[in-house]
Amino acid sequence: MNDARAPLVFVAGTEVPERDLDRMAALLFETSYLEYCSAGNRLGLPLRALQRRQNVEPWLRHIRALYVAGRFAGFYNAATLAQYAAAPAVNYYRDEVRAMDAAYEAFVAAHAAPDQLFVASLAIEPAWRGRGLLDELLTDAHRVARVAGCSALGLTVWQTSAALPLYARRGFATVGTFDRAWELFFDRLHFMTRPLPQEAP
Repeated sequence: MNDARAPLVFVAGTEVPERDLDRMAALLFETSYLEYCSAGNRLGLPLRALQRRQNVEPWLRHIRALYVAGRFAGFYNAATLAQYAAAPAVNYYRDEVRAMDAAYEAFVAAHAAPDQLFVASLAIEPAWRGRGLLDELLTDAHRVARVAGCSALGLTVWQTSAALPLYARRGFATVGTFDRAWELFFDRLHFMTRPLPQEAP
């Protein structure tokens, strides 16, 4: 990492400044096809505002933001499925999208084990990519997983995404694919898992 001497600090989602919550919402569009899902939402909100309302604010207790030398650099949202179910968010997507969203949730439920920490989203600011921050985020997620008594990480990533080979090189393996969105996006979603690294004796 070019800024190896810069201090890295993780901040709980509930402590993240407003401006960085907005950045999280904006970054979500780079990890999925959320523009399509967000357009025409039932609240009539601008797309980023909708993503903040639906996919950031309900999950602040599960979000960890990474700061490098005091600058927001990225974040992830991770919890067990039971933890997510304890605070269900309202779906504000337009009606035609809601069936596909429900199918996605069923796909995740079918592949995420109860003792798995599911990374619902992870994104890095463009200016900080290629500097080793993915490993920093995953290492922190491992720590959170161990505290929660989990034995593995799980996540979803699109087949055409540049992130898929990055996860594969870090030991994540595909255990299932979601084909429901193929006709819309000509892409498949992979559910990938990786056991937690063994702790040093």
